[in-house]
Amino acid sequence: MSSPIEVRLLTAGANWLRVGSMLGLGLTGYNSPLPEGSSVSVHTIETGASCIRGMQLVDEGRYDFAITTPPWLAKAAADGVTAFGLTDRPLDLRAVCVFPHFDQLALAVRADLGITSLRQIFEEKIPLRISTGPTHLGHSLGWVMDVLLAEYGVSVEDIEGWGGTVSSGGRQLNFLEVTDGGLTGRAALLAAGKLDAVFDEALMTKSWKEAAEAVPMTFLPIEDEVLSSLEAKYGARRTVLPAGRLPGVETDIPTLDFTGWLLYCRADVDDEIVFLTLQGLEQQTAQLETLFESQAPYAALTEPIDLSKAWQNTEVPLHPGAERFYRAKGFM
Repeated sequence: MSSPIEVRLLTAGANWLRVGSMLGLGLTGYNSPLPEGSSVSVHTIETGASCIRGMQLVDEGRYDFAITTPPWLAKAAADGVTAFGLTDRPLDLRAVCVFPHFDQLALAVRADLGITSLRQIFEEKIPLRISTGPTHLGHSLGWVMDVLLAEYGVSVEDIEGWGGTVSSGGRQLNFLEVTDGGLTGRAALLAAGKLDAVFDEALMTKSWKEAAEAVPMTFLPIEDEVLSSLEAKYGARRTVLPAGRLPGVETDIPTLDFTGWLLYCRADVDDEIVFLTLQGLEQQTAQLETLFESQAPYAALTEPIDLSKAWQNTEVPLHPGAERFYRAKGFM
């Protein structure tokens, strides 16, 4: 590279903006490896929607890099899955790295309702008041819930049609909010009897811990045949919500995996740019980790960044520039 370039990063939301800022610094610091006059721009759009819309925007060339979660969602888009509007064509995406982020889908209902399965809810048309994330294409969770509910023959609109509610109200993801021993968000709604269920990811958050402590909750498993169908249709990754992770989780609960933040790019991004992006990340890893320390013990970055493992479990193929970096470091 000899002429100035612009590298465009789509890293929406409080957590991913931290990542984007350190990637930008790694590329444009005092010893920038980019040609003189180059720049890096960090962009944000609607946070939840960026998980899905960002993939098509990268494919179209509006941005060079972006982040999504879970990584298997990117594989579905790369494979051209059109269900529920995920994409309208196969997207030409390549993986750069995966950041360590423990997460799973949890489906919890008030224990005093006596509900023991998802099928019971849908067959009996129980009018639950459900708190979730942004629905449909407003968040990766929304799309995952669409395909999950479809396996049971229902939809968000069906639940609302029989008198239930499905809302992202009370989600409350402010890690730093301080209260004088009072409850906030979902926990307050559960304790007041205004909420029946929480169907969401982001298990590392204070919001989930407070919700699980507010009232006794039953965590519902996803049946094996449903998980197998989602795996076959969309490449969904199955996992278990481990026993003891939250109050009320007494055994491992079969569910869907949301682990990992995938940094990806267009397939035609120059190999050298991808290589230098990872080199910049390596230089800024310690500083990036400190940006999440204020969230402890609810940090979204759930482990130290280990670049020797960051090329694993990407779901989509590695970009050649990323593979060159990992091989040059002796990681592959």
